[in-house]
Amino acid sequence: MPISRPGARAWSIVAIQLMTELITVIPVHNGERFLPATLDCIAAQTQRPDRVVVFDNGSTDRTAEVVADFPGLHCELRRNGENIGGVGNLNRCLSLSSETRFLHLLMADDLVKPEFYAKLRSAMTTMKGRGLGYSFNENISQTGEVIGRHQKRPTGPARRVPLNEFLVPQAELATVLLPGVVLKTDFQPPACLFRDFPQVADALFLAEWATLTGEVVEVAEFLCQYRLHPFNASSRNMYDLQHFVVDEWRVTQMVSGWMHEPRPAHAIRRLRLRCLHAARMQVKIDMMQRLRPPFAAEIRRKRLELVGTMATALGWTAVRVRDAMRRLSGRPSRAAELISNAHLSA
Repeated sequence: MPISRPGARAWSIVAIQLMTELITVIPVHNGERFLPATLDCIAAQTQRPDRVVVFDNGSTDRTAEVVADFPGLHCELRRNGENIGGVGNLNRCLSLSSETRFLHLLMADDLVKPEFYAKLRSAMTTMKGRGLGYSFNENISQTGEVIGRHQKRPTGPARRVPLNEFLVPQAELATVLLPGVVLKTDFQPPACLFRDFPQVADALFLAEWATLTGEVVEVAEFLCQYRLHPFNASSRNMYDLQHFVVDEWRVTQMVSGWMHEPRPAHAIRRLRLRCLHAARMQVKIDMMQRLRPPFAAEIRRKRLELVGTMATALGWTAVRVRDAMRRLSGRPSRAAELISNAHLSA
């Protein structure tokens, strides 16, 4: 029986840590349609990850073959025995947290630009422990064309973001998108896990991770591309009242509760969130009035229950004013734009 030398295991762990600075992990279920482009964008990075791990969540298409046959990029394929749900698979991805310094969760239909890893890692070098860094995203169509070029381009050097400043848009669900985020795990277990809010799990997860670690860095560039299509999780959850409406409200309340601010300011923020949520629900009502009118009526009833009469009226007014201004500039209403971008049939 071989005798191990004292400290040999410790040295092997140090060696692994020195080699594994960055792991890219891709959760996927039936992703053969877009997965090749996602793997291509990793292969094109100016600084490639040390490991690429694909967690296949019970796919029944050619996902496994795409991974195995992809040229020029070695991928580790790990297959779940059964579909454990999107949130469950994301938490499996986080199990690699303690094996690397940086962890990137990249969805199987999204893309990052060639300098994504180089710029995010450079911006995060001064972090002393765990944290997160993010870039901005632009939306792309099924065929990879950029949607909404009128969007204001971010500018400026990379910067450390105060926690409250980061939490405000997360609470308003103007969230940083997960594929544009690199987690600094620092060879430790994850600071938190994804909770069972399928539609907005990333908004809550990122807010909680930032709250627990206290380190957030912003790279003011569009380095991530989020693909809009009728097969993604957001589109699949559109007709579930709990996921599409109620969970969003619950997450805004949870995230706003983590902010540190004076009571009067917090009361004003709670009112603002009610009005914003009412406006978001009005856009959903407008969408569903075209796609599924009975579901629009369900959302109306739930909105009144969640945010009350005053916020409902203010949210309705805000959407109507904004849509009028959009029409004056030759653009469709927000609801029509969302239906068109996701190629949903009205």
